[in-house]
Amino acid sequence: MNKIMVCKLKSFMEQKNLNLSQLSREIDISISSIRGYANNTFNRIDCENAVKLCTFFGVTMGEMFMIEEAKH
Repeated sequence: MNKIMVCKLKSFMEQKNLNLSQLSREIDISISSIRGYANNTFNRIDCENAVKLCTFFGVTMGEMFMIEEAKH
């Protein structure tokens, strides 16, 4: 029973009609990091980046990140 953290960044970006480079410029996080969060290919997230993302979108950590069962 493996658990993983899932980021819902992609849906928040779609709601605001933002692409990776626009969001990167707005919140000063590298495009590669944002791509990893949006595609859920990240292994860890920097606390500062998590705060920037949640603040920008006006959401809580629990709204941005979820813990789910890993799909094998």
